[in-house]
Amino acid sequence: MSTGHNYYKRERRRVGILKKRGSVLALMRLKRKFSLVIVLVSFLMIVSIASADLGTPVTSSWAYSTPNINGDLAGGEWTDATVRDFTLEMRSRSDGFLVETLNARFYVKNDETYIYTAVKIFNDDYDVQNFIWGWDGFGLLFEDNHDHVLAQGDNGEGVHTYSGSVWYANNDLYFNATLNSWDADTQVGKTNDGALAWSHTDPVEEALGDWTFEMRIPLVGTDGDTYDLAITSLPKTVGFKIWFFEMDEGMDGVYPDDPAENKNALEVKDGATFGNLVFVPEPPPPVGGIAGPIVIQITEINLLAPLFLLASIIICPMALIAILVKFKKKKL
Repeated sequence: MSTGHNYYKRERRRVGILKKRGSVLALMRLKRKFSLVIVLVSFLMIVSIASADLGTPVTSSWAYSTPNINGDLAGGEWTDATVRDFTLEMRSRSDGFLVETLNARFYVKNDETYIYTAVKIFNDDYDVQNFIWGWDGFGLLFEDNHDHVLAQGDNGEGVHTYSGSVWYANNDLYFNATLNSWDADTQVGKTNDGALAWSHTDPVEEALGDWTFEMRIPLVGTDGDTYDLAITSLPKTVGFKIWFFEMDEGMDGVYPDDPAENKNALEVKDGATFGNLVFVPEPPPPVGGIAGPIVIQITEINLLAPLFLLASIIICPMALIAILVKFKKKKL
C-alpha cells in the first residue's frame, strides 16, 4: 500500500511539473507573438510617418453641382465642396522675413471631368497696376505624378492681376524645368483648357478687401500628360501648392508651408514641399434608403497612417488580454 501510494505521489508530481513546463512554454510562445505584433505595428507606423507629405492631406469631395466660374462664390455653389481654412505667411523674397499673415480658405470638389476649386484670401489690398510690377498673383500648382519632384510639364492654374501680363488671360500653367519657372501653356503653343476668374470686394488701388479666385481644371487636358493633368481613373492623389504673391512688395505666401524654408518663393519650385490632394470617385447611390458602403482604393502609404494607429490601439490590448487568459487557464 505504501509503495503504491508513493508511486501515485511521484506520478502526480511529474504531471504537475510537466503542466508547469507546458504553461511556461505556452507563455513564452505568446510573449513572442505579442512582441512580433508590437514590432510589426510599430514598423508600419514608422514607415507611414516617414513617408508622409507636407501638411494634412486634403480630400476633394464629389461635385453634385457645377459652379459658375465668375469669381463670385454664389450661394449654394460650393456647399458640396471640401473646405479647408489656412493661413499664408507672406515672406520677403530677399531674406525670408515675415511681413504679414493672411487668413484664407480653400474649396475643392471634383466630378469625372473637372476639378472645381476656389480660394478666398481675406483682408488684403487691391493691387493691379503696372508701376514697378505693382500687381498681385495667384497660382494653384500640381506635382502631377506625386513623386515629390517637379518635372517638365507639371500642371498649374494661375493669374496675374495686371491686364498686360501673359498670365492675365492665359491661366493654364506648366513647370518649365529648363528655366525652373512656372510659365503659361500658350507661350509654347499649347492650349488654355482651364478656366479662372477672380474678384476683389473693394477694387480700388491699395484698398483692403477680400480676393476670390475661382477655377475649373480638366482632369484630362488636351495637351496630354506633358503639359496638363492626365487623370484617367479615380481615386488619384497629386501634390499641390497654393501660391499667392505681391509683386510690389516682393513677398510670397504658400500653403502648405514648409517651416524649414523661410523663402516661400523657393517652395513653389520644390515638389518635396507640396501637400497631398486626393480626388475621389462618385459615392455609390443609397440602397433601400440607406447609403451603400463606400470603397476607396488607397494607393498612397501615408493615407494608411490612421489605420495603422487604429490597429495598434485595437491589437495590443487584445493580445495582452489573450496572454492573461491563456496563462490563467494554464494555472487552473
